[in-house]
Amino acid sequence: MKKLLTIVIVLAMVCSAAFALVACGPQENLEGTAKVVAEASKMSLEDLKAASKKEMEESKDTFKVVGLTSVLAKTLEAFQKEYEWVTTENSTCKNDYKDYQLLQALETAENKYFADFALVQDVRSIAAVDGELLHNYVPSDYKALGLTDADIKPLKGIYFNKVFWTNSNFETVTGKTLYNIWQLAGTDADADHLDKVSFQTAATEQINMSFLLSCEAPENQERIEAAYKKYYNKDWSSDTYTSAGQQWVTEFIANISRFHSSDGTAMKETQLKDDWTNGYVYYGAFAKMKDAVGKYYTVAGQETDPILKDLVETSGDNVGKINAMKTVKWDREIEGFNGFMYAMCSQVVNNAKHPYTACLYARYLVTLQAYAGAIYNNKLPSADGTTGTPVNQYGYYSPASNAITYAQNDWTRDVHIQRELVESYDYLKGVKITQVNRILGLIAQNKA
Repeated sequence: MKKLLTIVIVLAMVCSAAFALVACGPQENLEGTAKVVAEASKMSLEDLKAASKKEMEESKDTFKVVGLTSVLAKTLEAFQKEYEWVTTENSTCKNDYKDYQLLQALETAENKYFADFALVQDVRSIAAVDGELLHNYVPSDYKALGLTDADIKPLKGIYFNKVFWTNSNFETVTGKTLYNIWQLAGTDADADHLDKVSFQTAATEQINMSFLLSCEAPENQERIEAAYKKYYNKDWSSDTYTSAGQQWVTEFIANISRFHSSDGTAMKETQLKDDWTNGYVYYGAFAKMKDAVGKYYTVAGQETDPILKDLVETSGDNVGKINAMKTVKWDREIEGFNGFMYAMCSQVVNNAKHPYTACLYARYLVTLQAYAGAIYNNKLPSADGTTGTPVNQYGYYSPASNAITYAQNDWTRDVHIQRELVESYDYLKGVKITQVNRILGLIAQNKA
């Protein structure tokens, strides 16, 4: 059996890890977990439930779910209520893995039991549908669930996105607005150039690497070139770069003035308290808006600042304070793209003790019932401004259904997909390590 391929590259202070999984052969040659998952993919829901029930009742081990989002734990709680043979006593969830930590931990699955189900954020790590360490389950009724053929290779669990945003004071401080991606590239000589960019390093944040790589994907060049023409008033051409996306990535990385360590902290605090007068453009997880929703601060000068004074709460439990969410400005229509839409994908872990239950959990995760139970939030106003009715949490979107009660100021899933670059598994799985190394080298050269 071929091992997990872990490539560690040290460039100055940069370290990155990536791995690839090798595809299995024809189904008749499958064995172990791969064979069970292939069989489960043919089962009806009733048959899969029966197999899971039998498996859990006969097992002396704990059903284990791993990943890096709180959605997993909440979904497991709902899953336990839906299927009584999965209980709080015989199932558990560890959802605090970072990308690289999960990838490294999965190596264990080559030889022994590590976990049953993994929600994997970085699809570059899934080099084939049926691999040696991870196995892809496809519900037999995936079309009835609302999934398309593009949603099952690998099986999408939930959509997330990262977007560009600024704070409420940005235009006052800079005298500019963010309207084109090429403002974040180029030089100071360019009109409306923005030279303060905060980004989480793609050397360790794997999804940010996927974003930068996706900017160089052939299918995204037309929109990047169109943004270039609108900004520079000429067609893109170059003797230096192979594509407009490659040029944008190169110049964007050079333009990063700070590598923030946490998207959540940046959204809920830094952009309000530390950068109110600095005019930063941020790139980070829109899901972290939930961290800003519940954070209130007192900021120096808020009584007299023309923008801050209108944001101060005048009633309720936080009188005299400012809600961080009200200072986040993200919903501009940016020429080129607003950010990156990607999916965390459901995978059954090799040497799983409960592969049928892992498949059942993967199927449950894409149901609207599971989505509403794990992600809806009754603290956010709905799109029409009403409160008390549970609505979607910012930055979480179902791959199977758009019939969601959306929160106020959010876009629908389809609008996000339209305005953002969208992750392509087919493209990312074929990315060469030389392309990754080039980007890592650019990051190493940046002294932010």
